[in-house]
Amino acid sequence: MTKQMTEHELTLLIKQLDLSELDVDFIDKPIYGKKENIDGLPRKQDGWIQVKDRRIIIQDPVDGGKLPVISSIAPVKLKINDTEIVSESTITSADRISWEIEEKPLFEIIVSNDKLHAYFHLRSKERFGWKLMNTEPVSKIIIMAEEDRNIVLETVHLTDVASILEQKSIKSNLDLASIQQELISPTYKPIVVAKGKAAVPGKDAQLEIYFSQQVESQFFEVGGSVDFRNHMQIPSVKKGEIIAKKIPLVEGVPGYDVYGDVIIPPAPKDIFIVAKSNVELTADGEIIALKEGRPRITGSRIKTFDISTAFIVSGNVDIETGNIVFSGDVIVYGNVTDHMIIESLGNVYVYGNIYNATVTATGSIHVRGNVIGSKLYSGYFGVMFNRLYNTSKTLSELFEKLLLASKVLVQALELRKQTIRFGQIVLLLMENKFKEIPTTIRELLSVIANIQHLKNEEYQKLKEMSEVFFQPTKLLETATDSLIQSFLVLLRDTHQEVARMQEEKVQIYINQCHNSELKSNGDILIQREGVLLSDLYSAKNIIFNHESAVCRGSKLEAGDSISAKTIDGQTGANTVLKANRKVSVKKMLSGRVCIGRFCMDIYEAIENKTFDIRNIKQRD
Repeated sequence: MTKQMTEHELTLLIKQLDLSELDVDFIDKPIYGKKENIDGLPRKQDGWIQVKDRRIIIQDPVDGGKLPVISSIAPVKLKINDTEIVSESTITSADRISWEIEEKPLFEIIVSNDKLHAYFHLRSKERFGWKLMNTEPVSKIIIMAEEDRNIVLETVHLTDVASILEQKSIKSNLDLASIQQELISPTYKPIVVAKGKAAVPGKDAQLEIYFSQQVESQFFEVGGSVDFRNHMQIPSVKKGEIIAKKIPLVEGVPGYDVYGDVIIPPAPKDIFIVAKSNVELTADGEIIALKEGRPRITGSRIKTFDISTAFIVSGNVDIETGNIVFSGDVIVYGNVTDHMIIESLGNVYVYGNIYNATVTATGSIHVRGNVIGSKLYSGYFGVMFNRLYNTSKTLSELFEKLLLASKVLVQALELRKQTIRFGQIVLLLMENKFKEIPTTIRELLSVIANIQHLKNEEYQKLKEMSEVFFQPTKLLETATDSLIQSFLVLLRDTHQEVARMQEEKVQIYINQCHNSELKSNGDILIQREGVLLSDLYSAKNIIFNHESAVCRGSKLEAGDSISAKTIDGQTGANTVLKANRKVSVKKMLSGRVCIGRFCMDIYEAIENKTFDIRNIKQRD
């Protein structure tokens, strides 16, 4: 069926005629310059698109010609058959095509991230109509539009802005006058139209310390008679002195945001203080010494204040004195000899040398002489390697399991309608499942036996209850669930008490060490000759103070930094220096340096070198 040509189509054909080619044979020539093929058939013709008078006109191709291609640029959005197109797309006259304008709002209300300010940002006072831009018929078209300023669709008024502010519940300190001024004389920049009030943060509680927490270096330089206050140069106070003061926390002041909601400031951190019997905590936060001695602070979240009493050994620590376990400072004016142990819940001061011995302190360790073949543990490590801590902790864990196992056995017997003494259950469990309990209790009793003077009576109950487990007859008769529970409480209190004795600012202070192990959660300070064939670990810094100090065949590890003088590799054992932040050496002949996980080997002598993460990664 023949399709009737429209007037518009005919007009387009006429416009494409080339009048110069018209001749008497015009009737036989194809229009648009199209000529017949050799076989007499007409050539194919491509489709086209035109925009005219707000309309999009589409002409389909003829005889296999190419379909026209359409696309658009912002702010025009095109839809073909109700589907938005985002790139070039072919189209036919049968397709439904529509367009719309995508515009940003004339203004917006912006609220800051902290919700303390709201801004009015005017983009345009008026919104105009849009019209498509006319084009000639083309096979590929980009649809564009322009504003028609003769048509005003929308105008921004103060009431419009106020309505949006109300919808968003913005109400704190509204400044409608600034909005009106912006509408009259636009700057098109964000202006503040609502303000909240920031919360005022509180202040954490503070602790003012009025005494030195470190031993002065004169301890190693001054000789003479025993004088606890001056001769030792150990921090000391007299009765009645104020040793510290707590500055109370200050609560913050709440604020509010632009929505009127209350802003609560972060809660300030408090400091909790426990005053032992040797100190007094006054109502205004002052901590006062009630006796003479070394003031000490222990604990992390809870600060415990006390005045430490010193246990003084005028000569050597040897077989005659026995091992020393003391809840306070230990001062030794002689040597610590082979295989002896000092365990202090405070500081340890040794005027002489330490030979093949073990010294643990929940505070610091200061040695004037040399350390040979020994183990020194201070602070956190003084707690972890403390025998009283370890044995009481191990036993508490074992008795928790024993108590649970005994309850299971009791329940099993009840189901069988059988009975047996609770003491018999305990004995059987110790013989068959908990064989390590007697050995550990024996070690605990050995530690208690070495406790010097003042703490002895405090551990008397623990000693008496421990001895029951070596008396089968008595255990059989007296053992009950409540007895085991009571023993468990004593064990827990014991190892928790030792843990609380850990002091914050600790150090190990020596002249030199040979074939030894030193561990501190503070600094390790080497005053003179140096370190040979030893392992040193410091949670903070390892520092060699003497210019001629030498480190040979040793492994040093520091949580912060190492400052060494001469690193010598003549022993045949490699020296390793490892730190998290930096390693400084005056001279290094050979060895390995590590910063974090990055390491490098030194094969040739270097001088005055500092290694950090940056330069060691470049060499790695």
